[in-house]
Amino acid sequence: MASIGNSRKDKAAAYEQRTLHSRNPLARLSHRARLLEAMAAVMQALPAEGTMLDFGCAQGQLLNRVHAARPRARLYGIDPLQQQAIRNYTHLRSIPECDGMSFDVITAFEVLEHLSEPGADAFFGLVRRCLSSGGFCVISVPNMLGPALLPKLLHGVLHGGSAREYTSREALAAAVLLRGPSRVPPGKSGTMRHKGYDWRKTRARIAHEFEVIAEKVTPLPWLWWGFNSQWFCTFRNR
Repeated sequence: MASIGNSRKDKAAAYEQRTLHSRNPLARLSHRARLLEAMAAVMQALPAEGTMLDFGCAQGQLLNRVHAARPRARLYGIDPLQQQAIRNYTHLRSIPECDGMSFDVITAFEVLEHLSEPGADAFFGLVRRCLSSGGFCVISVPNMLGPALLPKLLHGVLHGGSAREYTSREALAAAVLLRGPSRVPPGKSGTMRHKGYDWRKTRARIAHEFEVIAEKVTPLPWLWWGFNSQWFCTFRNR
């Protein structure tokens, strides 16, 4: 178990080196703005003694930050692969464990783009069943369309990722014509890659099934979404 825990810590450290502490200033700006916006959205929605569920919590980085700011809040995280000892929140491994529970805030940051259609159905079903009356769901997903895609592809080529799967024609169509390539089927882990993800389809589903409260793009919210890396959305049950 210790070796598994160390492996998880190593992966978390490597991920932060590619994102929050990246040598690429654009990548660093994007990911730091994403984290700041995520925290701001949670702080606005979560009561001091409220209940929060982070869907796809990974190593619990966000939940640990929330705990520091809302020490009396009851925090939960879902991640089937989490192996570390948990101190600041309750770790859940599957959606059925949430049955009968109620959350003031449900979050899913940089997660929905990795879900297959059945996985997305399960997530939105969770929101409908377990979000408290008056509660909010806050999500963020990457923008893989428009001019902002080009530096992402370059960064991906240097550090690995979906960018290596794009042909020149696919990259041009996505960046200029806003027409992404087909999605890549799930890998052995069952998760989807970023290639071909279109946040506008996620937005359309949310707008159809829920009440949208707020939307924002980062890291440059005053510019057109095509020049931004992430889309944030706060919504609730109708």
